[in-house]
Amino acid sequence: MPEDKALQEELEALQVALKTEEDGFHYYQEAADRSKHPLVKKFFAAVANDECAHIFLIKDFYKALKADPKTGEIKLPDASADYKQRLKTIFQEARKEIKDKVTLDTGILDVYRHSMDLETKAANFYKERAAKSPYPPVKKLWDWLFLFESDHYRMFSETLSYLEKPDLWHLEMERSIFEG
Repeated sequence: MPEDKALQEELEALQVALKTEEDGFHYYQEAADRSKHPLVKKFFAAVANDECAHIFLIKDFYKALKADPKTGEIKLPDASADYKQRLKTIFQEARKEIKDKVTLDTGILDVYRHSMDLETKAANFYKERAAKSPYPPVKKLWDWLFLFESDHYRMFSETLSYLEKPDLWHLEMERSIFEG
């Protein structure tokens, strides 16, 4: 019976993860919809799309684990692309619309800070679950989600830095290119 208890705990954790990702999707989609700033709009839409993909992945994992706890597994997508490359792409697309006008929506910096907190909590939950999971396929899922949410945190942090001080952000980015 301990295996039944472990399976039930894992299924419940997947339900928590599903709710976390659904809440994140709605939060980020609303932030994208409300923003007038092209960079902010594109950024939040990209993160919302990630959360949507995580929702489907968690649902598929839940079904597979429930059907066969020993071998139930689905193929995880390749690890998230380098977050700096993803961020660069978002910035390049938004730059076409910005046309040297960088104005902020009221309170958007607080939304970024709150988002960083949400990503930290999600990443910590996934890290904790990875350490506890007796099922290797689910442990891989938790590790994968942890890495993805950690990348989201770094993306929020760098974008927040850009929005707060764009000139300093560009200087730092140029410096990192020269230093390698």
